[in-house]
Amino acid sequence: MLYADLPYDQATKTEFARAMFDHIENGTTDMAPEILEINPTVYTDPELAARERLELFGYVPIIAAHSTELPDKNDFLTVQLPNNEVVLVRQADGGVRGFVNTCRHRGARLVPDSKGRKRVFSCRYHGWAYGSDGSLRSIADEPTYGTVDRSCMSLLEVPVEERHGFVWVIDSAAGDRKIDIAEWLGHEFDDSLAAMEMDKYTCYVAENFDVDINWKVLMDAFLDGYHITSTHAGTVAPYFYNNAQFWQPMGRHGRMVSARKSIDTVRREEPGDVSIDRHITVAHFLMPNMSVLRQPDHLEVLNFVPAPGVAVGTRMQMRLLTREPAVTEEQKARWDKNWNILMAVLRDEDLVVNEGLQKAVANTDIGPLFFGRNEIANQHFHQWMARALADPRRWG
Repeated sequence: MLYADLPYDQATKTEFARAMFDHIENGTTDMAPEILEINPTVYTDPELAARERLELFGYVPIIAAHSTELPDKNDFLTVQLPNNEVVLVRQADGGVRGFVNTCRHRGARLVPDSKGRKRVFSCRYHGWAYGSDGSLRSIADEPTYGTVDRSCMSLLEVPVEERHGFVWVIDSAAGDRKIDIAEWLGHEFDDSLAAMEMDKYTCYVAENFDVDINWKVLMDAFLDGYHITSTHAGTVAPYFYNNAQFWQPMGRHGRMVSARKSIDTVRREEPGDVSIDRHITVAHFLMPNMSVLRQPDHLEVLNFVPAPGVAVGTRMQMRLLTREPAVTEEQKARWDKNWNILMAVLRDEDLVVNEGLQKAVANTDIGPLFFGRNEIANQHFHQWMARALADPRRWG
């Protein structure tokens, strides 16, 4: 099934259609009450960056993988998070656990591979070995090493939960951290993600891009439907409406609908009667650093993971998810084409602009920055970040 129906009830789809028809007809978009002013140091301040890692990413859940990237028992992935590199391992009972990728002996990196399948992880430095459950299995030449209580020397574990087809992690091994994805998302947003049926998709490709850009610069770029015409003139601009978005805040998070220009073929019809499934993109923005975009025939998942220890550095994780595994050459060619388009838009256009922005905001004399009323999702993000850091443990 290449094109799946938009998995919402008719009332919701009618609401989407009516909002987009009105915006396109009238040259409007959803707007915030006023222009928002921010200090450009939010993109450069090392003290703020340290606070974000300690007070935010050390407590709140973020997506680390799609479940289909760990299909079988003992499959593993190494994932760089803001505070730790973590090894995710599929367990014998079908669940996933996550461990800090550091040998408990002398601190060597335990797992050098990005992915694979292993029952035992052996440290290349001195040969200490750990099971896929994180337990210390053996110590090389143990009689000469000394007495060790192995029960106290397991790999340090981070909280992990699978929900909506993703593996979520809290990036801290502190014993008081608890993970509850449904609570974090809130009932309305959790239901919206559930309707997307992301657990029925498979990960066709996942890649990481390390860039010298603050993670919030990148999050801003993908919350923004205002730059399509100017930044993406050579790729997707001819196919999408610019600066015409329907924004729905949902607690901490939010959902945004934008239109392809193919919507012109149906927008003279009644909103309650029309099928708009193949004419819109529905984007879910998950605070603090993630977006999931539903295209008519696939999903795009983007994470903007702050690099450890620096203010200006991000690992951008990109995934393309499909309804069915690609097994034929025709299917592979289709998704390769989609991936190449995504690369052209994100890597060759967005990243180029945002590398320049990061350089520019380091200038001394630039004054405040401004988000217009039409940049409503960006305003939501920055206002949420300010509330979250001002009110730790409630997170906005």
